[in-house]
Amino acid sequence: EEKGSMAVYVIVTLVSFCLILTGIYISTSSVRKAQIKTDIKIKEVYENSYVSNDSDNIGDLLDNGKIKIGDYVAYKPTGDASYTVDGTYSGTGSDQVINKENLNWRVLDKTEDGRVRLISATPTTAKISLGGENGYNNGVYLLDELCNTLYKGENATAKNLKIEDIQDKMDLSYWHYHDYEGYGNVDIQENSGYICPSIFYLEKNQNGNYGEYYLDIRKQKSLITGWESLEIGTSVMQTYWNNNMSVENYILPFYYETFHNKETSYCLSSRSISIGWVKYYLSYVTPSGLGTGHLVDQDGAGVRSTISYRPMATLDKNVEIDTSIEGKDGKTPETAYVIK
Repeated sequence: EEKGSMAVYVIVTLVSFCLILTGIYISTSSVRKAQIKTDIKIKEVYENSYVSNDSDNIGDLLDNGKIKIGDYVAYKPTGDASYTVDGTYSGTGSDQVINKENLNWRVLDKTEDGRVRLISATPTTAKISLGGENGYNNGVYLLDELCNTLYKGENATAKNLKIEDIQDKMDLSYWHYHDYEGYGNVDIQENSGYICPSIFYLEKNQNGNYGEYYLDIRKQKSLITGWESLEIGTSVMQTYWNNNMSVENYILPFYYETFHNKETSYCLSSRSISIGWVKYYLSYVTPSGLGTGHLVDQDGAGVRSTISYRPMATLDKNVEIDTSIEGKDGKTPETAYVIK
């Protein structure tokens, strides 16, 4: 009986031990399977992360150095074939029909919100005429509307180059436009009988206007016509400056080379004013530097200016470049990077 009881005890013990081992095995196996699944997930996340870092988004390509400032991009505008400049608003009295041109485009920069801007490789051969108080009133609006109508794309908007775009690329430690004699100075008008373009009283920094409601010199919300009296006591700030520019004035040689085309002057979408005998201008870029196109004086004497302009296109964040095309390295107009 004792031997039989011992045998039963041994068998029960062995069975229990086997059950325990089986439970441990099953538990370990489940943990290992979960670990394998986790490893697979980690691998997938890593691979997806690697792919995203190697994306064809033009902003990413610019960040990682595969595309560089100044490279050519085969941007194809889808805007209208022509734009009619209304003679009333331009100050010329006659309508102008300006046709779209086949321009080459180069990478200018990347905006803070991640979009990439292109600039036409050269100014336009077409010219716009602006004159008098209405040329000053509406120059910014008309130039930007002209550029967007002709040179916008399926994934891009367009506008004309502005004075801020040039100032942002200047090496201000070399020379600062604030150092131009009279820049930022304010005159108080002491005589009556003079006039100013109507937009003057809407401009920021003029006549004590400092709120966000007022217009920056490179902005215009709507078309406007006519002139106003330049009343005694009106304060006028000088926003005019000019300078002969060299490659040292810019943070990159490309900006000097592309802004100062050696053959053509062109108009910027930016107003400016000089004090003393008050004059109203649109800013210009010349082969040698920065200047202005005089449009009207405080006595109402108007001048007509006929000049080229400089379109820019701002690409949406989702625009991608086809990097698989052999020979498309962006170094020349013929080898420009192709947009997908």
